[in-house]
Amino acid sequence: ATGNAATRYSGNRSITTRIISGSYTLRDNTRGNGVNTYNSGRTNSYPSTNFTDNDNNWTAAEHDNAFKDNGALDAHWGAESTYDYWIAEHNRNSFNGSGAAINSYVHYDNQPGGAGYDNAFWNGSVMTYGDGNNFDILTALDVAAHEIGHAVTTFTGNMAYRRESGALNE
Repeated sequence: ATGNAATRYSGNRSITTRIISGSYTLRDNTRGNGVNTYNSGRTNSYPSTNFTDNDNNWTAAEHDNAFKDNGALDAHWGAESTYDYWIAEHNRNSFNGSGAAINSYVHYDNQPGGAGYDNAFWNGSVMTYGDGNNFDILTALDVAAHEIGHAVTTFTGNMAYRRESGALNE
């Protein structure tokens, strides 16, 4: 389904969602094997907790809250946009070239007491986004594209993430 998302950083954007258990979720099955955005719930784990909306109109009134849930809308739209770039410009079907699901986890936090994780990263399988402590949630388009770029490098560069090759990867 096509939804409208009031993202945190990129204004109103069109996103693709799916209905699961009667609610719209940030799950897109139209690109490769999926673009899925989950809620880590301020933990250092990767649960399959969906972000949901009742009418697929993801408004600021609903999602620009103390938890910064509208950041998930940026991560989802950013992953969709980055997937679209790779397929259109490089004929590459997702980061692995074979349609791998792009799974993003928002509200990741490995800080004591949920202080806010000041980073985003590709862990070798999924995109991970912290809420930030010294700055705001790290889900803007450039961050999403950067992390997915690390995934592409994993499947194309055959580089160890250390020394010069690690610097090139960044």
